[in-house]
Amino acid sequence: MLQCLILVLFALPAVAQETSEPAPGKRTPSYSEEGAESCLRCHAGSEMRAVQSGPHFNLKNPGAPATRHYCESCHGPGSIHVSRAHGGRGFPPLIEFGRGRDKSPRDEQLAACMHCHGSAGEVRKTTGFFGSPHDRKSINCSTCHTVHATQDPIKDREQQAATCYRCHRKVKSEHPRFEAESMNIHVLKCSDCHDVHRSLPE
Repeated sequence: MLQCLILVLFALPAVAQETSEPAPGKRTPSYSEEGAESCLRCHAGSEMRAVQSGPHFNLKNPGAPATRHYCESCHGPGSIHVSRAHGGRGFPPLIEFGRGRDKSPRDEQLAACMHCHGSAGEVRKTTGFFGSPHDRKSINCSTCHTVHATQDPIKDREQQAATCYRCHRKVKSEHPRFEAESMNIHVLKCSDCHDVHRSLPE
């Protein structure tokens, strides 16, 4: 009986090794040959159509991301992601914007945006974000900005205010006092007075 038990115990690891799947090899994705067409076969919702009408997809602007690698300019090379063999599972995964465990690390998201909008970016108007009041662990560019839209809602006065008030609740009740100074606060955008991308003094 003891001999049978010993044989079984020695046999178990061998069985486990045979049935377990081998770990996927480390592979480096490249940019897909078909560009946006590769993405739109699966990702064809209204947000995808909207981004094509927005500034990030403006092929007449040489600084727009789409002029380089279309969707992959922001989301990273997707050759493995789009291959039928991998069914949307990339190694490494594509950059996914937003907040939450299922999203890409903040540093990766910021690097993707700052590639164009940073001080060494390819567009004329650069954005000073690092060292600004909004450069916090809980805030990404996508916390306030929407890229998959014909126009970023943050540029609209009312939608901008709604975005700002999500964090700055007290300001909503404090600002009417400016009316006593003959300022019509209701026609101004938050950004008319507040430069949210400015660097803090050292």
